[in-house]
Amino acid sequence: MLARVHIGGFNPRPVHVDGELHLFRQEISFPGSVLIGVGERVGEQVSLSGGLILAEQLEVTDRFPFTFYGETFLVALASDRKLYVPLTRICEILDIDTGGQIQRIQRDEAIADSMVKLSLEVPYGDRSVFTRDVNCLRLDKLPYWLGTIDANRISDEERRGQIIRYKREFAEVAWAAFRSEIMPADVLAEMDVHLPREEQVYLKAMDEAAELRKEVAEQQERLGKVEERVSGLEARFEGTDFINPAQGRQYLEMVAVLGDMLKSKKLGTHATVHNRMKKEYRGPTYMLIPEKDFPAVRKFLVRWYEKLAPPGTPLPEVFERPEQKSLL
Repeated sequence: MLARVHIGGFNPRPVHVDGELHLFRQEISFPGSVLIGVGERVGEQVSLSGGLILAEQLEVTDRFPFTFYGETFLVALASDRKLYVPLTRICEILDIDTGGQIQRIQRDEAIADSMVKLSLEVPYGDRSVFTRDVNCLRLDKLPYWLGTIDANRISDEERRGQIIRYKREFAEVAWAAFRSEIMPADVLAEMDVHLPREEQVYLKAMDEAAELRKEVAEQQERLGKVEERVSGLEARFEGTDFINPAQGRQYLEMVAVLGDMLKSKKLGTHATVHNRMKKEYRGPTYMLIPEKDFPAVRKFLVRWYEKLAPPGTPLPEVFERPEQKSLL
């Protein structure tokens, strides 16, 4: 079976990690159990789309022991309340090239934004440690990434066999999770009728979960539209003027240029820019950006472009276009 999460007791217990003894309330293992420990390291930097580091920062608030196929090391709990696993250690255990795997993750939009750089203490020599930025993958994305690894690249025969078995189980779980969106219900019922009873119960539960997932997505879409309307009404009551049509067109052109640049560097897409701006200006859509904030928006996009472009690259015309204010 795929790894499951089990929450254990809260009595501290000694765990050997990288040759040192630590006390933890809980521990993490893969495949196996997940338990949460004690720590205090402060890390930094969250990346967008696999490598573009912006102003936002993550702090490492905790370190937990994590067992991956018999090897124990520390993973980090960041200030976004997500667990992150250092890719270097995973790749060392599997005996695969870390740099190549980082590039593959950066090219995969499904998990590219789940890889971040965290400032972590790493062993140096027998007793020393030093702090450096480490590429880490969000722990909940580990199963997906493992499912993309070419097992033929793993030299250790036992671990290669484990990964192959894992990939097969991952494919079975993925089919169970999404089959109701691929095949009609009557066809699935006919396929299931000859299966063992326990497997029928499992597949039915997965079909119900898929239906619930679809309903949640529809509700979130409705809430997004309601939020947009409420934001618009609140702004009208407050007398806020939104960006005008000319500014809206300029914004979309700037996003197109920046999105193309991100895509060419395998750092993201146009959606990466839109999502960043929504978060930066706390609005569900660019159309609700206050007109008074448009110069700051343009300046933010210019700085982002300049970080990506080679030194000396001329700024595209759309970023230098004169401000077009609304007519009174």
